[in-house]
Amino acid sequence: MEQYDVIYKLTEVGNQILETSKSRLYMSMRFLAMAFDGLEYALNGETASMGTDGYYLYYSPAFLMTMYKDNERWIVRTYLHIVLHCLFRHVAGREERDERLWNLSCDMAVEFIIDGLRNRHLRENVNGERRSVYAELKNKLKTANAESIYRLLEKEYKDSPKISLWEREFLRDDHMFWKMYDNQPDMDNSSSDGSGNGDSDGKNDDGDGGGEGNGNAEFLDNIKKAEQELKKSKQDFDDKWKDISDKTQTDMDTFSKEAAEEAGTLMEYVRIENRPRYDYKTFLRRFAVNREVTKLDLDSYDYIYYTYGLKVYGNMPLIEALEYKDAKKVEDFVIVIDTSASCSGDLVKGFLAETYGILRESESFFRKINLHLIQCDSKVQEDKIITCKEEFEKYMNNFEIKGGGGTDFVPAFNYVNSLCEEKKIPELKGLIYFTDGMGKYPAKMPPYETAFVFLAESYDDSGVPPWAVEIVADSEEFYKAANNF
Repeated sequence: MEQYDVIYKLTEVGNQILETSKSRLYMSMRFLAMAFDGLEYALNGETASMGTDGYYLYYSPAFLMTMYKDNERWIVRTYLHIVLHCLFRHVAGREERDERLWNLSCDMAVEFIIDGLRNRHLRENVNGERRSVYAELKNKLKTANAESIYRLLEKEYKDSPKISLWEREFLRDDHMFWKMYDNQPDMDNSSSDGSGNGDSDGKNDDGDGGGEGNGNAEFLDNIKKAEQELKKSKQDFDDKWKDISDKTQTDMDTFSKEAAEEAGTLMEYVRIENRPRYDYKTFLRRFAVNREVTKLDLDSYDYIYYTYGLKVYGNMPLIEALEYKDAKKVEDFVIVIDTSASCSGDLVKGFLAETYGILRESESFFRKINLHLIQCDSKVQEDKIITCKEEFEKYMNNFEIKGGGGTDFVPAFNYVNSLCEEKKIPELKGLIYFTDGMGKYPAKMPPYETAFVFLAESYDDSGVPPWAVEIVADSEEFYKAANNF
């Protein structure tokens, strides 16, 4: 009974501290109200500080009270730090990434944003090391989100002693509760890894004070509720915080002037996170056309009647098997690659690798295709004609960027239009332009379907003409394709 009372009192004090911290954030960041309300509080005996699974903000009461006494601002800032992890879906986003690098990338991304806010409740001295890191992020990345930082760390700092230094510099919260989502299928409502952690957390809380208490039913109900929430799936988490993120963006737009003054780059990063991700594979298949191909169609006749004829009439089947069938094929097609200085060579190769992977699927190729791979910056640098998958493979194995100047989309369209007029591309189905969008668009609509493919992390679509299809793709899709090629 006494133990129960202690836990109840610690929970009461801890919740009050967190509510006070949230109130301070409310005062100057009203547009994040829904995000701040997205987490409930739960005492936890396994964490030494604070952490979240996307449903609860877990805390060590001893740590919380000590920090509140010594440095209240630290708790306020860490509260926001944790909420931003959820808002950007870092908690369940590790997937196949290196755990250590992903955790650090998320902390760096969030701290970078917070240090850009104009909020007196969050201000901390930005030391020389942080300033150096932020300068490097701005110099090397278009957008310093967790995914981009992760790729930078993996590529340039994976075995560097700076990783340990930066962990000490940017670490704020305990990421142990993130593990419940590791390797969990999106639609699975249980987690082999996470359910163990979740049951343990809940049982500790329940075991410390559960069962023997008479009264305080609400307290016990909250503990049971926490146990249930810990078993939520990754899909549940994504759905919950995607909805909160969408509504947060709406609130930011509503409080646009206030938000612009207080939020710094936060508004931009929320918009980036909420941009729709288009499945490039699905889109590319739109350019396939129906053509008759020589192929036995076993689905178009009744096998019983066919064999009955052979049995009764000798070699005379009652129903002939069709020798032809319609199939989806990619024929005349143009891919233009923006090779200006603003486009990454790795991403371009990944884009081509993804395209190749789609085209080489069953029935995507004719015996002969007519695929133009055009590299263009401010002028057409190369036009490589691909007629079969073997030529595409050879091109990919020897691929190199040609160009590196400014961006102008008009020369590529003029060039393709001339090929169409000369019947060198007799039946052009469509053109896909892979770019960051920072260039001059043609004024006139071409006589073929056109799509511009942008990366979700950073692009400028302000000038996209109304006749063009706009695709916002996830760069992870292309990086994976490049690595798997």
